[in-house]
Amino acid sequence: MKNFLIAFAVFLVWSFFGLWLYSLLQPKKEMALDTSITTAAVQSDSVDTSAIEKTLIPKDSISMIRTEGDSLILSSEKRLSESISKTALKATTAEDDILFLYPEGISINKNSPEIYVPESAKDFKYRLNSYLIEHPDMELHILSLYSATENIQSPNLGIQRGNKIKQLLMEIGIPRNKIVVKPIIKEIDFDHKGNYENSISFLFKPLDQARLATLKSRIPEPVTIYPKYSSSGILVNEELTNLLAQVIRIVQEKPDITIEITGHTDNVGNDTDNYIAGLDYARQVRWYLITKGNLDRKQVIASSKGESDPIDTNNSQRGREANRRIEVKFY
Repeated sequence: MKNFLIAFAVFLVWSFFGLWLYSLLQPKKEMALDTSITTAAVQSDSVDTSAIEKTLIPKDSISMIRTEGDSLILSSEKRLSESISKTALKATTAEDDILFLYPEGISINKNSPEIYVPESAKDFKYRLNSYLIEHPDMELHILSLYSATENIQSPNLGIQRGNKIKQLLMEIGIPRNKIVVKPIIKEIDFDHKGNYENSISFLFKPLDQARLATLKSRIPEPVTIYPKYSSSGILVNEELTNLLAQVIRIVQEKPDITIEITGHTDNVGNDTDNYIAGLDYARQVRWYLITKGNLDRKQVIASSKGESDPIDTNNSQRGREANRRIEVKFY
């Protein structure tokens, strides 16, 4: 009996030892629920099952899911932004903050420098002007698209389209030296009519003082206009009023500049009469600029080249109209 009890005691000791060793060798199980979430769920009227489900997953997996979720959100926002940018007219800062966003963009037509501003975005220029007034240390970049599939022109169509926008902005008082045209060549998906609905966007950047210093020493580019002629002389049209505004700004920036206005004609009639006609038209434009722009008479010169410097053929009506022009140069 004594031997039996000793043997039974040894058996129990080894059994407990075996169970203890077995438990050590088994993989640890994660707690079913995080106590803080469980308590919150019990206290809340509506249980967030997604929060409880996440606690059933190892913490490393939760971290991974949150990271992937954030990426999915960012990707979604990026796709939305890219989708908007395909159809919208927007202005942003250098930090990529959106200042305004119109549902319709500025349209272009393939191989044409013309731009078409939708009615819904007509006031975009005033909002750009307001921002520049409030932030005098900023400059405005016009990002203007053109495609390698379009006709090669000089300057390229991106510059020409950007300059159309620049002219609109200068007409409402935005200083020329605060506007930078940036042509961007890009594969453009024109529609079956050759139209593209979002060719222009705007970007504000800190004012580039080095660029301003270069502008001060640069002579403005020549300007060519086509006035409306009548039996009594040149009629004031939009081109002439735009020229006046441009000349006034140039003189304000460069008070000592000289302006030469040259009249050109077609070859209809004799060369002497055409020379006199060209000079007469140039003098009329000179008088208009001096009186309306309050310019110094000595810095505005009128001259004529008559029919001697055509830019197109005189054998067609279109060519003759192109040759009847006024050129304005700055020195």
